[in-house]
Amino acid sequence: MNALIKLYDWLAKHKTMLWISCAVLVVILTVLSLRLQYKEDIFDFLPQDAEYTESMEVYSSLSEASRIVIIFEGSSPDTIIGAIDTWAEHCPESITEVDFSSVFDRLNFVYDHLPYFLTDEQYRFLDTLYLAPSDTLLSIMKANKQVLSMPGSAFLFPVLALDPLHLVPLSRGIAGQYAGAQSNFDSYNGYMMTKDGHRGFAFYDSPYGSTETGHNAALIDSLNTIAQSVMLAHPTVQVRLLGAPVIAVGNARQIKKDTFIAILSSLVLIIALLIYSFPRKRDILLILLSVSFGWLFGMAILSLFIGNVSVIVLGIGAVLIGIAVNYPLHLLVHQRYTPSVRQTLKEVLSPLITGNITTVGAFVALIPLHSPALRQLGIFASAMFLGTILFCVLVLPHLMSDTPTPVREIHCPPLERWLHRGQTNRKRIGFHVIWMTLFVITGTILLVRHPAMFDANLSHINYMTEEQRADFAWFESLSPVSDEPAYLSSSAREELNRRWQLWQCFWTTHDPKELIAKVRAAGIEVGFTPMAFAPFEQTLNQLNSPKDALSNPKDLAQVWPGRFDTEAMNSHVSLTLTEHFDYIGIICSLIVFIFLCLSFRSLRLGLIAFVPMLLSWVFIFGLMQVFHLQFNLVNVILATFIFGQGDDYTIFVVEGLRNEKLYGKRLLDQFKQSIILSALIMLLSIGVLVFAQHPAMHSLGAVTLIGMSCVLLMAFAVPPLLFRLIK
Repeated sequence: MNALIKLYDWLAKHKTMLWISCAVLVVILTVLSLRLQYKEDIFDFLPQDAEYTESMEVYSSLSEASRIVIIFEGSSPDTIIGAIDTWAEHCPESITEVDFSSVFDRLNFVYDHLPYFLTDEQYRFLDTLYLAPSDTLLSIMKANKQVLSMPGSAFLFPVLALDPLHLVPLSRGIAGQYAGAQSNFDSYNGYMMTKDGHRGFAFYDSPYGSTETGHNAALIDSLNTIAQSVMLAHPTVQVRLLGAPVIAVGNARQIKKDTFIAILSSLVLIIALLIYSFPRKRDILLILLSVSFGWLFGMAILSLFIGNVSVIVLGIGAVLIGIAVNYPLHLLVHQRYTPSVRQTLKEVLSPLITGNITTVGAFVALIPLHSPALRQLGIFASAMFLGTILFCVLVLPHLMSDTPTPVREIHCPPLERWLHRGQTNRKRIGFHVIWMTLFVITGTILLVRHPAMFDANLSHINYMTEEQRADFAWFESLSPVSDEPAYLSSSAREELNRRWQLWQCFWTTHDPKELIAKVRAAGIEVGFTPMAFAPFEQTLNQLNSPKDALSNPKDLAQVWPGRFDTEAMNSHVSLTLTEHFDYIGIICSLIVFIFLCLSFRSLRLGLIAFVPMLLSWVFIFGLMQVFHLQFNLVNVILATFIFGQGDDYTIFVVEGLRNEKLYGKRLLDQFKQSIILSALIMLLSIGVLVFAQHPAMHSLGAVTLIGMSCVLLMAFAVPPLLFRLIK
């Protein structure tokens, strides 16, 4: 620290060079920041490992991923069809009539690659056909004939001709839904409608996919304009849009709105608190300059190494201000207790820089992670804190005056009296009450709490209007659930290879010609022509030459099993996030503990400063359980955030206790003033996020509010108690 004091003395004699250097640096940082590109995709928080990336590419290639569903709701089929026709006039690219050609294409693809789609259950079924009497096949053929005898069922004949035994999920779903009472949709004059005739549908495939919100936003606005004109022409019909692109655009817009409100509101509240705390307006300007330089430094570094940033990361930046503001606050608050700026630096530099190193180290731990947004946050936050501390150490002291800064003291009398009892006299009952209270609460939480689980369900952190949620839930309830996973993990690839081996093994012991003869005979008996199932027979006659399905997983996912099952992907995401959280917890703990021990040059003091962090996490998990909160792919970053802020508080408390013991200097009360002021700023900015409409932003605010409250309480209560116990 002596070197920094000497640097301060040298810069005090060369201020002209200091101001010129600052001006040049600000210009360079501004130019770099203007190059930064912004993204609005919440999927950036997901782990982008090789397996997940390939699966998301598969999902993006599916038509369902980019399909926009236009829902027409009215009192009768005729009024709905009139509205759909009007829509088609304005948007001829839309699909308004039932088109089964894509279904047949997919079914042909399946049978071209049939070995990869048959499960053990289907092989057991085929085996019974060789052993069972012909009644089994007769019942299947009678069911097929019954389906084809229904009105409007002619389109099903190619499906049954290719798969008369219903071996694959796709054909089973088509025939079953059409013939059974559970059919939810109907064809009315060629238009797709619900069976009650109150809802009709048109479809539009976005050329931009599901996650390109920039272009999709203009597209959705255009479609909404058409919807308004259709409703004007048909007042009894309501027109709504649904689909992944629509939800993605809604998410992006809500994130922008919440981010703007969060940053603006937090700045207003922070400035209001600073105005109250610092009667001298110049001090407020110095605080804003310090944080602004840090923000600009972070944006410039992000632009230099990444080139783009998630808007959610900038929303989190509103909370990061609460950490960055610590550095100028400690200097300005402590200045009122010292005769000069130089003396202020001598007393504050050590805990200030130690706290900054541990905070930066905690956020640097995010950089190696596979999640792009977490990596961006790690770079941005660590650079922002580094830039702020550099400004506070090198520039801010030369903007401060030796005249003490007037600061209004902020008190919390009940808390201070309660803590004071435990700090002043270990024989007083307050000391024992505090310890017993902490011991009982901690033990209870450890005994009864369940591990905090990750919620990997993306729909829980997606923003949707109530109307969209209702439509989405309605479609989900009608969608048939497949019995096979479409998530192309490494285990799925192994399963495909196993199925190919099973196919070859089965037909070495079973004669396909025997099965063909049985199917043909059963069909003839119920009235089918001898060549009715020729496509099926052709498939069995080409047993050893299936097309290569493994070379193109995107094509395979189009039909296996016909919808992208996100449950397996969510399981993978949850496991990866759990590993991320464990990694963050371990790395942050090590970084913080090592630097605490090194900075204090004492294992004992390092433990005194570190134990409150561990207790904080015990309380955080317990309170999350009480309030039914879970970690998700956004608020998982709070591990670094809580470590980053909590260690600053405990460092200053321990530093104050140490100075009081070694030198008789009562710095603890001075440090507490800046800690309380910093905590109030944090709580104000976090309070804004709690009121955010976007679920991801709201969860971030709620969990952070709990976390920071625990950290503040532990920082004030535990170090003084430990210091007296093991001094």
